[in-house]
Amino acid sequence: MYKKEKFKFRNGVLKGLKLLNKKGYYIFIVTNQAGIAKGIFTIEEFINLQIFLKKKLQSNQIFIDEVSYSPFHVDAKIKKFKKNSLTRKPGNLMIERIKKKWHLNMKHSFMIGDKESDKICAKKSNLYFEFAKENFYLQIKSIIKKSSNY
Repeated sequence: MYKKEKFKFRNGVLKGLKLLNKKGYYIFIVTNQAGIAKGIFTIEEFINLQIFLKKKLQSNQIFIDEVSYSPFHVDAKIKKFKKNSLTRKPGNLMIERIKKKWHLNMKHSFMIGDKESDKICAKKSNLYFEFAKENFYLQIKSIIKKSSNY
């Protein structure tokens, strides 16, 4: 995804992210971006989408703390991105770097993703994981409630 005019938030995302901000959670986006490696879009186009999203979220009083991405892929068309990188999920180097950079309460941290590679990455990072559900807000409420029990 790199075109802002095609970007849509899933059901409950804005409300769920706002709840996370209100409860004091840091919010990180950790994403594989094989489209960069395959020449489908550029790093600049990806970053421009992130800037657009951050502005849109900020206009709704929602703040993302960091976006981390891996532009690498073993089948890349662009030579400098053609490699197997531990930043690319299921590798967990992006998360490990975030853990070093931010003071995090790992006991109450979690990851939501939509692929098996996300689940494997979370497990390697000792993060509670759930696959994305239909309503993000309801999912976030449920996870926050569970985390208060451990």
